[in-house]
Amino acid sequence: MQQTRTFYFLFSLAIIGIVSLPVGIGNLVLGFIYGDSPCIQCWAERQSMVYVGLAGLFILRYGLKPKYLAILLLVVAGGLYQSFYHYGNHALEDVGQGFALSILGLHTQFWAHVVFWFVVLILGGLLLFAPSFQTLAQEGGSRRSYRDLSKANSWAFLIVGVIAITNMVQAFISTGPFPYLGQGDPIRFSWNFKENVWSAQNWKHMGFPRAWGKRIIEPPILADDKHAWDRDYHNAPLQIHKTLPLRSQKTLSLALNAPISDLLFLSAPITPIKAPLNPLAVLTKSQGCAPLQQNNAPYFSPDTFAGDNALLKNTFLIGTQKEGFYVVDKDLKSILAHFVLDKYYSATIENFVGVNMVGNIIRVMGQNKSSADVRYNPKTGNNFAQFLQGAHQFEELGRSRLRTSRASTSYVLSARSDGTYTYMLSVPNARYKNLILISMLDQDLGLNSERIVQATTNTPLKPQRHLGEFYITGLALYQGKLLALSKAFNTLLVIDPASAQVLDAYGLPSQISNPSALALVDDALVVVGYEKGQNVFYTLDLAGFSPNLTPIVDQSHKAPELHSQGC
Repeated sequence: MQQTRTFYFLFSLAIIGIVSLPVGIGNLVLGFIYGDSPCIQCWAERQSMVYVGLAGLFILRYGLKPKYLAILLLVVAGGLYQSFYHYGNHALEDVGQGFALSILGLHTQFWAHVVFWFVVLILGGLLLFAPSFQTLAQEGGSRRSYRDLSKANSWAFLIVGVIAITNMVQAFISTGPFPYLGQGDPIRFSWNFKENVWSAQNWKHMGFPRAWGKRIIEPPILADDKHAWDRDYHNAPLQIHKTLPLRSQKTLSLALNAPISDLLFLSAPITPIKAPLNPLAVLTKSQGCAPLQQNNAPYFSPDTFAGDNALLKNTFLIGTQKEGFYVVDKDLKSILAHFVLDKYYSATIENFVGVNMVGNIIRVMGQNKSSADVRYNPKTGNNFAQFLQGAHQFEELGRSRLRTSRASTSYVLSARSDGTYTYMLSVPNARYKNLILISMLDQDLGLNSERIVQATTNTPLKPQRHLGEFYITGLALYQGKLLALSKAFNTLLVIDPASAQVLDAYGLPSQISNPSALALVDDALVVVGYEKGQNVFYTLDLAGFSPNLTPIVDQSHKAPELHSQGC
């Protein structure tokens, strides 16, 4: 039947193209001519491509039967997993970065991903216009279990066989026989056996079951999570000799939707500051992951704190664990305005860890380093799409995700803006322990710097201890320095944002339970704790607060240990 012969002819061409182009070019051209040697993941992807060709040869010889089609789909599924895993190692690199040689400007790990998708598309296209499944499976007659091969079919067998053999030759020379296997950072291919490296080191990474991945991190410990914190600052990793006395404490009676996660007191000047003549464009309502830009937008200025919103002056801004934002009077007796953000359906923002005034807008930061810009506007109408509550009083201007490097596998539970930068401190998890100071430029919401916080001679570390033992849940600004509240050991760290040095440290009273936020109010430091389902405000006396504010300029740093990312 002509339609059946056409199907198998096209199927032969597909097999030849899928195997000869990616596997053949990678082996014969990149390997034997240019000396490219595949890494262990590249070898796995090549094997899967050869297996695709092998499954196709079974179909050419015995007809399109369910078991051969099933094998083909299973091999493609495995290849897609391999290519996702491989490409994911390099997906967030800067432009031009990659691994090994490139084809048409794209590295081979990307082309593996493309090849397996092409297999799915080509197979779907062939089957869509193919004759009946039964006809294809039984082609050749019922007396025989195999088909007669056409010239195109025979060429497919020859090409797949030759390329499989040449890959075996390259694999044997560059990788070696069992028990040797592929390498993460292979050297270039050489026909001289003495110049090749045979290694079995990757067997230690082949165990099962495997950890899900380096980015699978447990969520941070929040105020209402059950966790036994050590409240004694004497047990902190730093040597602490200063304390702050407790002046008073009170339980907050306001109806909030969740425990408090951030606190900021706005003491703004009465005279409003005019917008600059050429205001900087900021993010406005976004479409999916691509925020739009507009020129007629709220302005940013480091000279403006509360902007010209009279409602926000001399008030507390309160953020909660369930994306709640509250404007509360100075006496903490009444809620003046509030909203609850819909954290989904755009850039996801979970648990407000920072509520700040940046210029004349409100910026809320989540524990996942995603933020939203919001403006108080009682004439806005109904913004149902962005808010679960407060849709008639607030409007969302846009959302953004901060992309970091050192802190990409850490959450944050604190964020404070000085009008130019927003500072955040990472919290440790089971896999990553470093205390990292992150700064974001408020004007464009881009990363400004990431520094690992260092102890100084003013605050020496105890033997065998590290700063990652602290659990920072709140930040405040004091004379250009950061006051960092640690839930572990009830400690207040004074950190220089420019050098990421701990300049001083204070112990807090053990009466403070589960501290989660802090704010400077007049001559006192207010710390918010959470105990027995209630937010408790602790007021600390700052009369004797005279921290060292001078960075240790000549501090020596140990050179970091570098690790190759490999394949």
